Amino acid sequence: MNPWKISLKFSESSGTDQELEMYDAKPYFDGYLKLKRSYFDGLIKNIKMTKNYITSKAIEKVISPDNDEWTHNPWLLLLVKDNEKNKSFWFFIKREKDLSGLLVAIGPKNLSDYLDAKPSEARSEIKRLMNYLVTYLTKFKCLVFLPNFLP
Repeated sequence: MNPWKISLKFSESSGTDQELEMYDAKPYFDGYLKLKRSYFDGLIKNIKMTKNYITSKAIEKVISPDNDEWTHNPWLLLLVKDNEKNKSFWFFIKREKDLSGLLVAIGPKNLSDYLDAKPSEARSEIKRLMNYLVTYLTKFKCLVFLPNFLP
């Protein structure tokens, strides 16, 4: 299956562009994992409470595995580094109108490969990592990227 492609542009003046490839989360959940509004409330609380969680606008363009462009959606890209284990993982989330969300992609490739090697545990591993993000704020450094089109 083709990966999700997320183009990041950090500012008009810098001209810095980067493209990330992320892997569809649908196979791990037989659909996309639904995240409740309370999950995002916890994430926002962490952003306000610690300097380890930072937000910025950077999502410029999104291409789905079907090569459809989904740029003008309320996306969240979480780039996370575990301070203790020195491991990185990425989550790409689409927010819904009811303020819940859907986990649509994961990355980087080594996380996808790790989960593919343990298909019976992949679902619980992803949920564990997502829950740890809102529970243990000092354990992680987290960049939260939002779409550039937002005001």
